[in-house]
Amino acid sequence: TIINDIVKNVGKEKVEAISICGVGIDPHTYKSKPDDVKEISKSQIVFINGFGLEHWIEEIIHNAGGSKQVVTVTQGVAPMTDETGLGDPDPHAWFDVKNVKIYTDNVAKGLSEIDPANKEYYKKNAEEYKAKLDELDKWIKSEIEKIPQDKRVLITSHDAFRYFGKAYGLDVRGLQGISTEAKIRTEDVAKLIDLIKEKKLKSVFIETSVNPKVLEQISSETGAKVGGTLFSDSIGNDGTPEGEYIGAVKHNVNSIVNALR
Repeated sequence: TIINDIVKNVGKEKVEAISICGVGIDPHTYKSKPDDVKEISKSQIVFINGFGLEHWIEEIIHNAGGSKQVVTVTQGVAPMTDETGLGDPDPHAWFDVKNVKIYTDNVAKGLSEIDPANKEYYKKNAEEYKAKLDELDKWIKSEIEKIPQDKRVLITSHDAFRYFGKAYGLDVRGLQGISTEAKIRTEDVAKLIDLIKEKKLKSVFIETSVNPKVLEQISSETGAKVGGTLFSDSIGNDGTPEGEYIGAVKHNVNSIVNALR
């Protein structure tokens, strides 16, 4: 849904954009449906995040004919890696807004290649969208400044916010690794509980596309309240401010700042 929103901002009325993963659906564990093959077979171009996020999509593209133009929107992004695991690239690059400017350029380039007659149109829309992203980036930095330095610790359901933490100065700890397919280990739960108590943290955060059960249990054991629900691997419903990438990020930042300051 994040990539879908970027495509809509660049393509506007010249593009019909459809997201395989719907709102609130976890792309790490997505199971494909027969309709997915139909949608891809009808399409002219497929945009994927890459960095191992959509490991299931290659089979769908193959079953849909296999000759689609596929654009990986993270092309040119320097990946963070899963240091606790096997060094896999962390796919959640969209949480550093500067990376989304790279996504936007890759989308504009892909659309221009299949529709060269409208190349200037896509370029203009991309530049306008990147200007909005620059404003968002500045706003996030100013908002995070409102949190006391020693309270800039973000505890979430899974490790989706490390790009965000690196870009905007927060210590990010996820209960699970970079993929929600990772098993939650007892020692990880214990470490998180110890950290919350040691830092006297008041809030932890659940995510819209991840089961909140264990984090809610940690909340009840430590007294740290659930500070809000963050958008991680999906944005919100169509027709709401959070139904766009920029609105979802603003929601996250407001939730984090209000809970941690």
